[in-house]
Amino acid sequence: MKLFNKDEFIANEIKFYLLKNKTKEGEKLPSERELAEIFDAQRATIGNALTVLEEEGIIEKKERSGRYMGHPRIKTNLQQIKSFSDKLNDMGIETKNKLLSFESMEVDKELSKKVKLPIGTPIYKITRVRKVMKENEKIPIAIEYAYIPEDIAPKLLKYDVEEGSLFSILINEYKVIPQKEEQTIEIVYADEFEAKNLKVDKLTALVKKCGTTYDSQGNIIQYLHSIMNKDWVEFELDRPDIESKTKEGLYGL
Repeated sequence: MKLFNKDEFIANEIKFYLLKNKTKEGEKLPSERELAEIFDAQRATIGNALTVLEEEGIIEKKERSGRYMGHPRIKTNLQQIKSFSDKLNDMGIETKNKLLSFESMEVDKELSKKVKLPIGTPIYKITRVRKVMKENEKIPIAIEYAYIPEDIAPKLLKYDVEEGSLFSILINEYKVIPQKEEQTIEIVYADEFEAKNLKVDKLTALVKKCGTTYDSQGNIIQYLHSIMNKDWVEFELDRPDIESKTKEGLYGL
């Protein structure tokens, strides 16, 4: 059972308050004094709670101005299969992609360990920068490397994979239906290539997500390796038992 300290408890209460009031991106939050009155807490506690929310990227602080609601994060459920494009469409966020490369290659020894396919297997490698539109600005949030076996999607090169969803192409053009996905996540630090394409400083902490997708027969249809700006993503595990224990900890203070 997880127990929250007072700062975390108030942070969760403020988070619920913002959600309940449908606070929009860029909207200014009440002052610390006003929040202290709303939640019957000391201003120091409110300040600490707001710092927690700033670190989570939920709110943003502007010097001499106050705190504002931050941009929405892309939620990824580690037990569900959903394309990057579909997630953003569900959030009402416009996306733009930049195709860096689209090549046909053979699986080598190193790649074989990752994609779980024999050495020499023909495979496509698609490298894209995924971007979101914000106030007419294209903001890069992820570099995506997709590997798709050629026998799953022959002649894939003829399709538009820059703006099109790979899942949609596989489903609609090749009748390949994703059924299962294994995913792992870890923190990595931006190298020169990642820093340039994601417009962050070198060695900035980023999220690395790797996933292998299978069809109903257990065939590998895609291996995906993404490097993502951690300020734009959020991961969740759809486990009612864990969620229940978390709530018990939250309200069992």
